[in-house]
Amino acid sequence: MKRASGSPEKPKKRTRVPAGKEQLSLQAIHQIKEVGKQTHLRATKTRETYSRHIRQARSWLQSHFPAEGTPRIPAHTEDESDIYADPGFKDAFGQVPNQCSDKALALYLSWRGFQEDCSQSTVDGIRAAFKMLWNEADGTIFRGDWHHNDARHRWEGNPVLSAEVSDIVASIRHKVSSQGAERTHSGAMKKEYMDRILTWSESQCSLHIPFQCIHLAMTEQQVLHPGEFLDKDVKLKITRHLQHLGCAATAFTLWTRNYELVKLKRRDVNLDRTVVDRVFMKYLKGEEQSLTINDLNVYFEIHLKNRKGWQRKLDKGMKEADLRSNHYRVYPRPDMGGACDAFLRLVLWMKWVELVHLGRPMADEDFLFPALGANGVLQPGQPLSHDTVQKWIDEAVAGAGIHGTFSTHCYRRGGAQYRFMFAPVGQRWTLARVRWWGGWAEGEHRDTLMRYLLDELHCYENDHSDALRPVSREANGSFAGKAALARPASTEALHMAHMSLTADMAALTADVAALHTTVKENMKVMRQQIGTLVARTATPAAPMHSASHSSSIASLACQRSSAALSTIQPAPMPIGLQPTRLSVPQLVQPSGAPPGGFVSSPSHVGPQRTTGTRTHTHTHAYAYTRTRIRTSNLPPGLLIPNVPVLRADGTRTPKSDSWRDIVRHWTEGEPRLGLHVPLKDWPHHYYNGPYGRQFNTKHYQRSVVATEFLDEFQGDEDTFLKAYGGAAREGHTKLLKAILGARKQHRGNGERRSRLANEPQRT
Repeated sequence: MKRASGSPEKPKKRTRVPAGKEQLSLQAIHQIKEVGKQTHLRATKTRETYSRHIRQARSWLQSHFPAEGTPRIPAHTEDESDIYADPGFKDAFGQVPNQCSDKALALYLSWRGFQEDCSQSTVDGIRAAFKMLWNEADGTIFRGDWHHNDARHRWEGNPVLSAEVSDIVASIRHKVSSQGAERTHSGAMKKEYMDRILTWSESQCSLHIPFQCIHLAMTEQQVLHPGEFLDKDVKLKITRHLQHLGCAATAFTLWTRNYELVKLKRRDVNLDRTVVDRVFMKYLKGEEQSLTINDLNVYFEIHLKNRKGWQRKLDKGMKEADLRSNHYRVYPRPDMGGACDAFLRLVLWMKWVELVHLGRPMADEDFLFPALGANGVLQPGQPLSHDTVQKWIDEAVAGAGIHGTFSTHCYRRGGAQYRFMFAPVGQRWTLARVRWWGGWAEGEHRDTLMRYLLDELHCYENDHSDALRPVSREANGSFAGKAALARPASTEALHMAHMSLTADMAALTADVAALHTTVKENMKVMRQQIGTLVARTATPAAPMHSASHSSSIASLACQRSSAALSTIQPAPMPIGLQPTRLSVPQLVQPSGAPPGGFVSSPSHVGPQRTTGTRTHTHTHAYAYTRTRIRTSNLPPGLLIPNVPVLRADGTRTPKSDSWRDIVRHWTEGEPRLGLHVPLKDWPHHYYNGPYGRQFNTKHYQRSVVATEFLDEFQGDEDTFLKAYGGAAREGHTKLLKAILGARKQHRGNGERRSRLANEPQRT
C-alpha cells in the first residue's frame, strides 16, 4: 500500500504488553485491603493503646477458665449461672462478638472500675477499644445498638452499645465524680513556676559550666574535652538538668504532649547552623538583651510529625494552609527569661550533647531528647521515657517549693493559658491562633478548648480570694483583668507607690550615713596612728621605716572599712559601683614623690620608697602603668588579680604560694587588689558578658585549682601538698596541668585524694 506523496512518515507506536506481571487474586486484594485498613485507619499510638487494652481483657477472661473450658466461678443462682456456663462465654472477647460479649464486657469494666479503681480515662479507653474491634467485624452487622434479630435468629449491633455496658460506664463515671473525689488532672505549669524551677536547678549544679565549655569550644579555645576534666557525677547532674530544662521550655512553647516531645528526632529540627550559632554566641557572652532586630528574626523550624489529630484533618479534607499546621518556627525570646526561651534551651542542649556526650554532630535518626543511662551514657537511638520525665517534674516542683499535682501534660496547659490569658497586654493570642498552635480541630472548641482555657478563665475572673488586696485587679471587669493593667493609675495607687519609695529611700539613706560615719572614724584613726609614728621618728632612715609601717597601718584601717561595709551591705558589689577613694595626708614626703600634701589610693596607702635605685622605681611604675592601660576599659571592680600577687613593696609572692592566693581569691576576694567580690560568687555575666573573652578562661582555671583543694581534698593542706606539692612549688600553671591530668586519670569522688596522697610527690 502506497503512502500519499508529501505526507511525512510517522513510526507506529507499539502497544506495550506487561511482561510477566501476574494479576492478583481477589483473596490477595482482600488481604491488602485489611492490612491497609489496619495500618492507616487510625494513628499508630491509638492502635497500640487499643491493642493493649484488648490483650489485657482477653488474658483476664481466659484466667477464669481451666483447660477444659468451664468457668472457675463460685455457685450462682439459676438465672446467673446460665450465662456463665454458656460454652461461648470464654470466647466473648473474640474478633466476632457472640451472645455473651455484652455480659463479659460489663464484668470486665466493673472489675477495672470498682475493684481495681482505674481512672475514668482508662475505662473509656477500654470501651473505645472494643467498640473499634467489633465495628470492624463482618461488615456492618455489628454496628449500631446491640439487639437480637428474631427474623435471622442472631445477635446484631455492637455489644459496647448495650444497655448493661452503658449502665456500668455511667456508674463508674458517677463514682469518679462523686462528692469528695480528689481532682487528679494536671495543674498548669505557669511561667513563674518555670522561673522558680530554673532557680532551683542553678542551686543544684553549676549551670554556668555548659555555657563556659561551649563558648570555649565555639571560639576554638578549648584545650581539653569537657569529659576529660568534668567529674562523672557532675557531668551526669548537669546533663539531667539541661535535658529537663530543654524539655520543659520546648513543651511550654510548642504545647506538646509528652509522646509528641520525646519522639522528636534531629531530622525534625531544621536550622542553619551558621546563622543560629551567631545569635547563640551572644547568649553565651551574656548579650542576649542587646540582640538586634535582625537577630530576633533568626529562627529554626520544628516539625511535630507525631502531633495528635493530623489524621482527623486528613479525613475532613486538609486544606493547603493546613499542610504546615505541625511546623513551628522558634525565635529568640530573651524577654521570656532563661526558663521559657526555647531557642536558648534547645540549642544549648544540642550543643552539650554533641560536645560532651557524642563527640560528633547529632545524626538525623538520633532522638532529640535521648534516654540517659544510670552511668551517664546517652542512648541516642532510644527516646526518653514517660516515667523519667514525670520523675524530673516531681523533683523540680518539690525542690522549687511549688504546690499542686503536675503531670507531663502540665506544660501544654500552662503554655496555652499563658498565651491566651496571662501574657503581657498586647501579646495575648486569639482563640483561632490558640486552636492552630495547639493542633486542635475545629470541632474541639466546645470541649477541649473549653476545658483548657475558658473554664480556667471563668475561675480566674470569678476568684475573689484577693478581695482584701489594696489595689484590686478587677478580674471580672474585663477579659482576664486587662482593664486593671491598661487603665491610668489612681491617686490612691500613686500614693501607695510614693510611700513605698520613700521608705526604701529612707532605709538607703540610713545605710549610707552609717557607712559615712564608719569611714570617717577609720580615717581619724589612720591619721592619729600615722602622726604618732612620724612623731617618734628620730633617725635619718626613719622616713622609709615610717612609710612602710604607715602603709601597713593604713591597709589595716581600710580593711576595717571594708569589713564595716560588708556588714551594712552583704550583697556582692555591682560592677558599676566604684570603690571608695581615700585621701590621706602625707606628713613625710619621700624623694621622688609628687608635689602636694595628699596621696590618693583606691583602698590603701601605697608604698613610698625613699631609697633604692631609679631602675627599680621605673620598673615598678611601668608595671603599674601597663596594668592601668590593660584594665582601663573595664568597669571598676571587675578584675581577676594575677599570681604571683604583687606586694605593697613592689615585690611578688613566691610561686609556691600562688595556689594559696588563688584559693583566697576564690573564697574571700582581695579588696586590696580591687577584687571585692569572691570569684565563687561572681554572677554568670561577669565572666561571660561583654568582657567574657578576658575573664572566661581565667575564671575557669581559678575554679579548677580552688575546687580541687576545697572539694576533693576538703581543705586539707597537708594531703593536698602530698599529692601536688612538686607541681605547686613550680607555680600555679604547673599545678593546673597536674590537676587536669589527675582528673582525667582518677574521676571518682575522693579517688584522687586517696591515691595521689600515697604516691611519691611529682616533681
